[in-house]
Amino acid sequence: MTLEEQDSEDQTSFPKAGSHITIDITISRELYHRIRLASKLNNLSLNEYIEQTLGEAVPGEASLTQHQYRPMTREAIERLREISEQIMQDRGGKPFEEDSAELIWQEREERSRYLEEL
Repeated sequence: MTLEEQDSEDQTSFPKAGSHITIDITISRELYHRIRLASKLNNLSLNEYIEQTLGEAVPGEASLTQHQYRPMTREAIERLREISEQIMQDRGGKPFEEDSAELIWQEREERSRYLEEL
């Protein structure tokens, strides 16, 4: 069973405290060299540096399992309205001609083609 299959079967299963797992990732040579240099500058092994960096970047389990909703305030709504009015004013009162959903779809397709070429 692959790690992906295991993850999809049991979304709430995390390694026990103190245990380690091995993952296989592919990164660019340039990023690898940056990580390697940063680990040396911090007097850490490559594994220690990567684990420390990911530990700081990825939210804790409690944060991941709780939905973080912020209620929309009147001030935020007013600010959005002002931004919308400014955009319309900058465009001479003309709305966007392109369908934003279509533009997003096209950009995703372009990104997918780019990533496939890597």
